[in-house]
Amino acid sequence: MKILIVYFSFSGNNEILALEFGKILNCDTLRITEVKKRNAFSIFFDLVFNRTPRIQEHGKKISEYGHIIFIAPIWGSKVASPLKSFLQLEKNNITRYSFISVCSGSTGQKDKIEKELQSLVGKPPVITTELWINDLLPKEKKDRINAVTSYRVKPQDLLSFAPEINTHAEMISDRIYHH
Repeated sequence: MKILIVYFSFSGNNEILALEFGKILNCDTLRITEVKKRNAFSIFFDLVFNRTPRIQEHGKKISEYGHIIFIAPIWGSKVASPLKSFLQLEKNNITRYSFISVCSGSTGQKDKIEKELQSLVGKPPVITTELWINDLLPKEKKDRINAVTSYRVKPQDLLSFAPEINTHAEMISDRIYHH
């Protein structure tokens, strides 16, 4: 069964995850690209007014993939609005999916994300995984929003998340090959 990674990245952190995870799984990747360039203010307004941006057409036939891994930031305990736009456009073509994010992280956020994804797609994700940037920071910078939001993930940082990434990959494999 074919796997596709669909990702959006504002800072580059989730792009690093998407490209590395794509190599691990040897699967196709698709970057969500917005029509207009994004900035911090547009993120804020998307959250406050529940806006979804226009995204560029991608040319992939989503229904050909048995499992889609969505990778995107989490903004204010919500799925990043460009991914939300993609999910609204493609929800009828998504059979099985999972979600993984490099994010600042907060307690209880995962449940909110899973509920939002189920609402957007019409079915729950196989697995939802958060990789908290806070876990990469030295003690004196932990829980400081400026330190978390300004941190740029490097490929070697993903080694710190190897157990979570491996669990995510194993859950996908189990669901694809045993169900």
